[in-house]
Amino acid sequence: MVKRNTVRIHQMLNLVKGLYKSMEREWEEHAQKYGMTNAHLHVLWILYLDDGIKLSDLAAKGLWNLSTTQDIVNRMDQRGLVKKEKDMLDGRITRVYITEEGKRLRSETQRDCDEGYPYKILQAVDSLSKEDQMKLEEMVMHVAEKVLDQEFMDYVNRSSDRLIKNK
Repeated sequence: MVKRNTVRIHQMLNLVKGLYKSMEREWEEHAQKYGMTNAHLHVLWILYLDDGIKLSDLAAKGLWNLSTTQDIVNRMDQRGLVKKEKDMLDGRITRVYITEEGKRLRSETQRDCDEGYPYKILQAVDSLSKEDQMKLEEMVMHVAEKVLDQEFMDYVNRSSDRLIKNK
């Protein structure tokens, strides 16, 4: 007989991964509408909320390794979406800034979201009652706080607060 934990981990692993892949695929389609990858779009959103961050911090917030982040930023720099500068106090540190073109593209993607870009995950959540939506958000946050590191959770909470204030 299969142990209960085996079934639970099987379900959680596959359902969470499936939901993530669905969101990632739609995020990629949204980014492609503007000639970008989902990683480029993610960088623009991170810089919108925290411009001029260290390359290593960008990697941590984007959940990429440093070499992947360098490749992403180099391609974006070539397209004029971001610019890299050495830190004035410590030349070993590279800081990344969003350009005016990057701001324009990011703003267009936000307009799409605000106007109801058809993300399936949002449509599914919106089909719940307001009470169930709040419960779901609370449960997801509770699990995330138990599983993810505090620095990442602080980033998610701070950036979410900034998005609310910037509306």
